[in-house]
Amino acid sequence: MDWQLIGIILVVVCVVSLVYTEVQKRLVFSRYEALFARGDFEGCLRLLDRAVVRLIYPRYNQLYMRLNAQMCLEDEEESRRIIDEMLSLKTTDEQRLVLLLRAFNFFVEQEDYARAKELLEELRERAEGEQLAECERTYAIFAEKSSAYIKEMEAELRTAKATERATLLYLLSVQYENRGDQRRANEYLEQVQSEFSEIPGMPVAAASETES
Repeated sequence: MDWQLIGIILVVVCVVSLVYTEVQKRLVFSRYEALFARGDFEGCLRLLDRAVVRLIYPRYNQLYMRLNAQMCLEDEEESRRIIDEMLSLKTTDEQRLVLLLRAFNFFVEQEDYARAKELLEELRERAEGEQLAECERTYAIFAEKSSAYIKEMEAELRTAKATERATLLYLLSVQYENRGDQRRANEYLEQVQSEFSEIPGMPVAAASETES
């Protein structure tokens, strides 16, 4: 038996398999992005149901792409299920942080402040700098009905980039509503609508292709 020849054949097979897997990953992700950009979120889910996707992508990546689609479909129950499964997976520190941030914002949007607070506790251990500060402000404004960041955000608004303005305007609107000043709340809300009307098409959330 020619062990050297067998070794060469095995190496070739491994290389071919690796190339095939990488090519398929790129093709699948390209198709996913195209469907997502068109707003065909059901199509995204059908693509992710294919056997080849389960073979070539780690479970975390499959679920992250599925979560993007389910959130856009506003399927709260399935989104919760996916988040819970993802939180139970073994991940890299980077993946865990990305997931915590996404899940935290989801639960705030759903007004499930108990779950959001649980995730905020872990974020305090993992996130830092602006990321953590943004989460703290978000929780305080929505869960605790705070208006403590009005002056800070109005100052930020003067130099904010176009991509940041709508978020700041909305958070200011919510804070003035928390304070009981409905007139100012409405003024900022009208500015939010004006900001969006100037955008030639709503931006699409990018699907993550972070590898395990």
